[in-house]
Amino acid sequence: MPPQSFLSFLAAHNTLALATRGPEEAVHAAAVFYAVGAGAALYFLSEAKTVHARHIAAGAEVAATIEENNQEWQRIRGLQLHGWAAPCPAGEEAEARRVYAARFPFVAAASILAGPLARARFYKLTPRWMRLIDNTLGFGHKEEWRASS
Repeated sequence: MPPQSFLSFLAAHNTLALATRGPEEAVHAAAVFYAVGAGAALYFLSEAKTVHARHIAAGAEVAATIEENNQEWQRIRGLQLHGWAAPCPAGEEAEARRVYAARFPFVAAASILAGPLARARFYKLTPRWMRLIDNTLGFGHKEEWRASS
């Protein structure tokens, strides 16, 4: 389990820049909303036809960043991560839906999203390495976490 500083940072934000590489060696990046589940699992919604979802389906390792915009250098805080993403296992879909709806109530309430949501599915990103950068604790302050094998 990552340290509380990592979990607090993840909980304080909601959008990550997801980077993937496909079998054809094309790289791709996309911003996705995420919600944090047990063990720092990050759940997000996407359609299977998106480039990043096709890369994930091909077994691609992923990388991501999470940061605040418009920061002064003395206040820079951000998180980098590497891990694996996959369609959410059937046994975890209810949990993914629960944490996602709690984080983004508009998803459940907005009938205008009914069509796109019907085409989307939950994905689970499991971090295996994360680095938290926090200049508020000193310039270049970094903490790292690696999942135990």
